[in-house]
Parts: sequence; structure tokens; C-alpha cells
Amino acid sequence: MQRGQGPIAQLVEQPAHNRSVPGSRPGGPIVRALKGIGTVRDQFRLLIALQQADDCLRALALKEQQLPQRLQAYEAACAAVRQQLVQQQAAIEQSERQQRVFERELAHHQEAIRKTQSKAHEVKTNKEYSAILAEIDTGKQRLETLEDQLLTLMEVTDQQRQAHRAYEQQEHVAQQALVEQRHQLQQEHETLRRTIVAEQERRRQTVAGLEVKIYEQYQKVTTQHGGRGVAQLQDGVCSECHLKVPPQMISEIRLQTQVFPCPHCRLMLLWPAYDDRTKGIR
Repeated sequence: MQRGQGPIAQLVEQPAHNRSVPGSRPGGPIVRALKGIGTVRDQFRLLIALQQADDCLRALALKEQQLPQRLQAYEAACAAVRQQLVQQQAAIEQSERQQRVFERELAHHQEAIRKTQSKAHEVKTNKEYSAILAEIDTGKQRLETLEDQLLTLMEVTDQQRQAHRAYEQQEHVAQQALVEQRHQLQQEHETLRRTIVAEQERRRQTVAGLEVKIYEQYQKVTTQHGGRGVAQLQDGVCSECHLKVPPQMISEIRLQTQVFPCPHCRLMLLWPAYDDRTKGIR
């Protein structure tokens, strides 16, 4: 859309120290004698609206960037439970292997006791018989120890399986929460994109009503000040840097016929506007 044209004087600041001279420090007017599109005050209101639109777009862009971060906590929860499942499964497998070792050893001792008992009928002396009985007794003691160890291990394995089932349930809950959060964030992102597009259109319309030179100066100032281009005069103080403005400059700004830079932060300093669209600017 073609923006309106009008004669703009003294956009390029010249080094000087006379407040009445554009570019002087604390500074003369950035722009004089706006003519061409609406009134001077209309241009000032549009400048404030433009700053608001840019502030809003930056905030929306930041919110859009932060959306994936909200998903990270849910993804981390799923990963943590999954890791616990893997570790628990490994512990179960280790216990099962150890259990099979005990079972083989138990079977081996049972067979050894059986063979020793069968020899008792073949001995001919009391000494040999006593030795066999002692061997059988030792075997039975070892057998009891193995049975106790195997029983303990079976109980541990059962507890591990119960913990594994609990982790499976936790993983299911975490995965469900992750899916729901993804769906919610997708909806939020779609709504956010629609808001951004609408705000971009509002900005475009605002820019269309501005004098070209005013807009160019605004862009230059925002580039130099991290996106901030406009400040308002509030009780003799710049709303951006919160420093006092010289009384003579306040009188000139009050006329609303020229755009002056703040003598401290160099933002475009305007007389406060109080309509609903521009009341929120700092």
C-alpha cells in the first residue's frame, strides 16, 4: 500500500548544541512541519500505535519460541520412566539368571545326596558308615542354604516384577500426558499464529498512514535501541529512561508540531496520548 508523502525537514542530525537546531544535544527536532496525511497529532498517535504493535509482535514471537520448551518437561518425564523400565528389566533378567544358577546347584546337591545315600547300603564298617552320614549331613546343610538363598532371590525377583509393572503404568500415564500436551500446544500455536497475522496486518495499516520519512526514522531508532523507538513525556520525565527532560524541550514537545529525540536515551519523545489504543505504552 502506498504511504502518503509530505515534506520532512532535517531527518539527518547535524552536530550542534543548540536545542533549536535539529540534531543538537540535548537535541533539536528529528522531524518538522509534517504535512500530507492527516494532522501532526494523527502522525504521533500512529507512531505510538506502531510501537505498541511492534511490542506486541515481539512478545508474541517470544511466546511462540517458548512453546516447545513447555513440552520438554513432559518428554523428560517419559524418558525418565522409560529409563527406569530398562533398568528394572535388566535387574529382573539378572535375578532370573542367578535363580537358574541356584536351581542347577540345588539339583546338583540333591543328586549328590541321593548318590551318597545309596552308598550307605554298601559300607561294611562303622567308620565308613559314619563318614557317609557326615557327608550326607553336610550336603543337606548346603541344600538348606541353597533353598533359602533361592527363596530369597525369588522374593526379590517378584518385587522387581511388581516395580516393573508400576513403571509400565507410570510410562503409560506420562505418554498420555505428553500426547495431550502436544495437542494443547498445537492448538495454542495455531491460535498464536492467527493473532500474529492479525497484529501484522494492524501494523501494516498503521505504517500505511505514516509519512515515509517518519517511518524511516522510527525504523532507524528501533534498530539502534533494541526495538524501542518511541517514548512519551510523563510529568516531565521520559517514559523509557526515566530521566528529566529540559523545560524548554517540554514546551516544544507540548506543541506537537515536531518530533524531538529524548536528550538522554535518543528515542522519539512524544507528548502523552490518552486514547484507549495508545494508553498502554511506557
